Amino acid sequence: MPLRWLIPFGMLLLLTACAKPPRQELDATEYLVARAYGYQAPAYAGEEYQAAFAALEEGRRLIAARDYQSAQTALAFARQHALRAYSITEMAKAREAVEEEIRRAAEAEARSRAEQARQAAEEEARRAAEEQARQAAEEEARKANEARMLNEYRVGSNDTLASVAGLIGVYGDPTLWPLLYQANRDQIKDPVHIYVGQVLKIPRGLLASDLEAARQKAREAGLFGIGPGNGSNLPPTR
Repeated sequence: MPLRWLIPFGMLLLLTACAKPPRQELDATEYLVARAYGYQAPAYAGEEYQAAFAALEEGRRLIAARDYQSAQTALAFARQHALRAYSITEMAKAREAVEEEIRRAAEAEARSRAEQARQAAEEEARRAAEEQARQAAEEEARKANEARMLNEYRVGSNDTLASVAGLIGVYGDPTLWPLLYQANRDQIKDPVHIYVGQVLKIPRGLLASDLEAARQKAREAGLFGIGPGNGSNLPPTR
C-alpha cells in the first residue's frame, strides 16, 4: 500500500477507535420520550410522539451498529419531536381544562336555574293552596252564615222594622228595613207600626242593586232616625 494512503487510513482507524456511543444523548432522549408518554402525548399528539419514538428506536439501532454520528442525528430528531409532542399535549390539556370549567359553570347555572324554578313552583303551589284554603274557609263561613240566616222573624216588644233589619240573622243593616216592609205589605200598613207576634217574611237572594235601592228609600223616608247622609250600619231603633 502506498505511503500516501496509509496516513488517511490510519487516521480513520484512530478516529473509529476513539469514537464513543452517545450514551448521554440516548439517556436524555429516552427521558423525554418517556415523559411525553407519561403525559399522554400518544392520545393528544400521536403523530409527533410516534415520530419521536421511531427516531429513538432508530438511534438505538444505529448505536448497536456503531454508527454513532447517524445515531446522534436520529436521537436529536427524537428529542425534538418528543418536546413538540409534550407541548401539543400541554396546550390540548389546557384547552380541555378551560372547556371543563365552562361546562361545569354551565351545569352550575343550569342547576341554579332549575332550583329557582323548583322554588318558584313550590311558592306558587303554596300560594295556590293558601288561596284554596282561604276560599274554602270563606265558603264554610258563608254556609255557616246562611245557616244562621232567618227566613222568618216573630216580632217582639220594642221591635221596629229597622231594628229587625239590623239583626245579624236578618240583614245586619237597619237601612234595609224597606225590604221587610215590601215583603210584608199584607200585614203591615204603616212601616212605623208593627205588632208583637207578627211573623215577618225575610226576602233572600236579593241583588246588590235591590239592597242599594232599599237603602236609598230608607234615607229618603227619614224614619227610625235614618235620614240623608246616615250610614248603613246604624244600630236598630227601639
